[in-house]
Amino acid sequence: MTSPRGGRANTTSPQPAATVSAPPVGDAVVSLTAQLAAWARSVTHRDIPEHTLAAARSQLVSNLAAVRGSLNHPVGKKIVDAFGPPLQPEPGRSAYVLAALATALDFDEVAYSGHVSAGAVNVAIAEAERNRLDGKSLLTTIVVANECAARVSAATILSPFFRGQTNTHCHLASAAAARLHARRASPREWAAGLGMAFGILAVPLHHGVVTSDVKALSAAAPIRLALDACDAAAHGLAGPDTILEHPEGLLAHLSAVPLPDAVTEGLGRRWHTDTLTYKRFPGSAYLHAAFDCAERLHRRLGAVDASRVRRVVVHGSLLTWQMERKVAPALNGPGTAVSTATLSVGYGVATLLLTGAFGVEDLTAAAIGDGARWSLADKVTVEHDMRLSERMVRATSPLGEALRQAGDRALAWPELRAWDGEVVSRILAGLGAPEETLENATMAIGARVEVELADGTVVTEECDAFVGSAGAATRRDHRAIVGGKFRSVGGADDVLSDLESIDRLDASRTARVLRRAVRVEPH
Repeated sequence: MTSPRGGRANTTSPQPAATVSAPPVGDAVVSLTAQLAAWARSVTHRDIPEHTLAAARSQLVSNLAAVRGSLNHPVGKKIVDAFGPPLQPEPGRSAYVLAALATALDFDEVAYSGHVSAGAVNVAIAEAERNRLDGKSLLTTIVVANECAARVSAATILSPFFRGQTNTHCHLASAAAARLHARRASPREWAAGLGMAFGILAVPLHHGVVTSDVKALSAAAPIRLALDACDAAAHGLAGPDTILEHPEGLLAHLSAVPLPDAVTEGLGRRWHTDTLTYKRFPGSAYLHAAFDCAERLHRRLGAVDASRVRRVVVHGSLLTWQMERKVAPALNGPGTAVSTATLSVGYGVATLLLTGAFGVEDLTAAAIGDGARWSLADKVTVEHDMRLSERMVRATSPLGEALRQAGDRALAWPELRAWDGEVVSRILAGLGAPEETLENATMAIGARVEVELADGTVVTEECDAFVGSAGAATRRDHRAIVGGKFRSVGGADDVLSDLESIDRLDASRTARVLRRAVRVEPH
């Protein structure tokens, strides 16, 4: 990682993490996996707060919209040609296809911490018909899987930036937990299934994900592995009980500063589902504040083509700045790959300035091949704004809560040590204690976009947090946000209405509305 103040960050391998002393039960010590499994298995619909269930309903709608978006895109058609339709008699095959479709265009939801929907929602959908899940059971399965995955991801988040969708342990956890809960697995199966899933960690290569359609399989493949682990557990195979906290286990392997306490802290009180962020646009969440600004600028200026502009400057947090630096070498103008375009600040901002929109259709070969977009994108630069980075770090997601939970341990994180020492001290001193609950969670990945026109006029829009980010506005508006997303990809109003009240549906109606939700009429 390159430091925003110049030079290189410390990228040496982390020292093995210390083992965690789990709470004793009698003379035994209960592992993190066992504690998480025991809680997850016991959760019922009645245990989940209504606002958390509401967030999960919107998560279901948003994920299904992402699936539909890909089905309307050439990459989705190729996935279906290769692996079959979204819903099939074999749930594992369905989960694989659904996950590939939901993530191929980076249109899926994020939470603190991770892309939890890929496994949580899609495995729950895939299991619904075979296991006769009614709407309440479906939502409960989604929430339980969210919680398991987000907690394991939070425990490893103080690691190199930009793993994002390639954080396969998040997919392993969410998929395994969803299948185990949907199938009402025994305590032994829960412990063995999670342990085996974590023990077969897949590691997609960044170059493949950024430059090709590997991105479409980066969640689907580990989800299939996790489901195989559950099937193995159901037939008596055993997983490693201490796979999370062992000195050679998952947390030590993935994180420079493991946070084992994050796995079990506040179970039943701190609902990570409350931290969900919903995307209006395809593409990385690190880009969406700049997209919001560009959308507003188009409304003010009309179509902005390259001839009207001297330059466009996107001021962003460290996450946005580093993302563009990481992706820039893979950009190839009209020959840019779809996956690369989903991660490009310049392409998305240029498209929004020019057309006022950025959707699935803007990631087709025809749209990416439009030279006018690249003429404008070539004038887009991204600059790091420390003020935006400090604000980003103080929010719950993606980093603030992890830093609060880490306390002084955060000083050992190489990514943080790359910052100026005075800034680090100021940030850590102002974070306070970990949140008691996550019902007021925030995400604050902001941006400021300045368009300098040919006559020298500078027009600016600033966004502290993009529409759909975890926060008060999204808690108020998430139903409308995801409803608009679902309709934008051709979802029917009556299907949306049923999904918004999924808790009231019996197993037959739940299966029927899910089938309709992923049915896309050919153009």
